[in-house]
Amino acid sequence: MRPGFILLSFVFCYLFGVTAWGELQAGAQSQAGSPPATTRREERQRREVQPGATQGAVLTDVTDAQPKFNMDYFVGEWDFESNVSESPLGAGGPISGSETVRNVLDGRFWDITIKGEGPEGPFTGKGIITYQDSFSGQSYMRYEITQGIALLKTGNLGCDLGGTCSLYFETPPFEHNGARIQLRGRYYLTSPFSYRVTTEIAVDKGEYRNWRTMWYTKNEKAKPPAIK
Repeated sequence: MRPGFILLSFVFCYLFGVTAWGELQAGAQSQAGSPPATTRREERQRREVQPGATQGAVLTDVTDAQPKFNMDYFVGEWDFESNVSESPLGAGGPISGSETVRNVLDGRFWDITIKGEGPEGPFTGKGIITYQDSFSGQSYMRYEITQGIALLKTGNLGCDLGGTCSLYFETPPFEHNGARIQLRGRYYLTSPFSYRVTTEIAVDKGEYRNWRTMWYTKNEKAKPPAIK
């Protein structure tokens, strides 16, 4: 394993332990709004076993234990597409590509490789995901660098009794192209082979507005390459 990756992993662990707690609480409060509208297909899938849960049955009683989310749900290659709004982060227009997620270090870290094309041309990205299950609940952190923009997303996650799992996230404020930017959003898991991510953006301490909804579809034929 490359020394740089090991160093990066230690940095993430430190950040996760020291800073994530406060951000997770703020993210949970700020994301308490109404869930996004569901399609007919998603409504049907909600009655099935949740795609990322580690328990094998749909819960129906409030006294049942909440199922734990399994981050290996994301392992594999996913094709994505969206139509992004113009913002200080870049031009608006269609965006598409693929994201490959690989499990490393016995399920404590997940490596991310991104390839895509957007309004400003082709791009690549790299990142890593960490996960923690503690007395305060399940939480995660995703750090990625794409198109020269570094994003640190932290949030809580969990599954409800109806069989739906969600991952909420929020970024710390950061500067880009002379503007102060902050993002927040939600991963909405709809089946073992598809999910969507809604993201809102706030510029210069303004109100949050919709930035993009990214749709992910799993490429079942692709096999993630082994990490060297």
